[in-house]
Amino acid sequence: MTAKEKFLSNKKRYQPITLPEEFSDEEMVRDWTLLADDLAEIIQRRKYRKEYRLFIAIQLCAVRLYGRFLNPVNDLSPRILSYLNTQLDLPPALTVRVPKRRATVADYQKHILAHLGFQRFSDPVQQQLESWLEEKAQQGVLPNDLFQQAEGYLLNHRILIPGTTVLERLVIHICSRVHEQLFESIYHRLSTDLRKAIDQLLTASDGERQATFSQLKAYPPEAKISSLRAYLQRYQALMETGIDDVATQLAEPAFQDYLFRLTKKYNAKEMKRFHKHKQYAMMICFLLETRKNLLDYLVEMHDQYMTKIARESKNKYEKQHRALRKRQKRAVDIVLKTTDILLDWPEDEPLLKSNLWQQVNEAELRT
Repeated sequence: MTAKEKFLSNKKRYQPITLPEEFSDEEMVRDWTLLADDLAEIIQRRKYRKEYRLFIAIQLCAVRLYGRFLNPVNDLSPRILSYLNTQLDLPPALTVRVPKRRATVADYQKHILAHLGFQRFSDPVQQQLESWLEEKAQQGVLPNDLFQQAEGYLLNHRILIPGTTVLERLVIHICSRVHEQLFESIYHRLSTDLRKAIDQLLTASDGERQATFSQLKAYPPEAKISSLRAYLQRYQALMETGIDDVATQLAEPAFQDYLFRLTKKYNAKEMKRFHKHKQYAMMICFLLETRKNLLDYLVEMHDQYMTKIARESKNKYEKQHRALRKRQKRAVDIVLKTTDILLDWPEDEPLLKSNLWQQVNEAELRT
């Protein structure tokens, strides 16, 4: 299992139980109420020391609710601790006393599992789970969904859920085995010319630093003429592979999208290391989805570019319009000033240009 094949988030992988930060009283009562036989088991069993009863009650409820033992227990909400203490007739406490000896914890866990009718994850259980997982994988269930369903399967069958990495590796192993059959089927549906075209996409051309495959994975940059031209060239290179001769859907849509997203995690060199069935199946699903994405990107980039051009044109027009209005206002002011001078000119004085230019700037008036 490679790092790129892992599908769980780090939070889920290292914190398998997600405790709710907010919950109603009804939810607390539903999940953390001790049954009568639970109280009898905790209080009457002599092996359980009184100071560890709260710890035992927490683990008992956790296994029933999550299929796992809870660790660390002190992360539990004080409301839940108070509710459990009340049921156990214990004084209020904000912390939980945990046995220090591993042997004691293991012994307590053994009795808790026996009381709840749970069994630990074993080889026979794993074989049964593998058969169930294989059946689900053949139905097109993706790894992430399959992992969650596997947790539910184990919980319903009262089996203690193993560590997340163990279950994740098992799901990936089963999916890889089932998917290989599908990869082979897809491979044989591809023409020889299309396989050669895929090989070319994974190989950098002379003078190029990156293979076309790497360029096809890139997200669109800022919408510019050069970017639009580059994306049109990528789309043309994609269409020249002959992908139009391939059925749009080679597998279930969800699985095809899963292969597309998985392929984007690898570079061209890593893709070449896969078995040919897996390599070509992943690549053709990647190309089919990329064809749609490139068209979407081109339309979006064109819209962005035209919007940018329209905005720049509008700003330029408004700037020129403001400058023109400013010049017009100044010209009107000069004409009005000149008109006032002419109207106020004394009747007994001759109106000579030389006298007028003394009060009005000739150059401004002429312009």
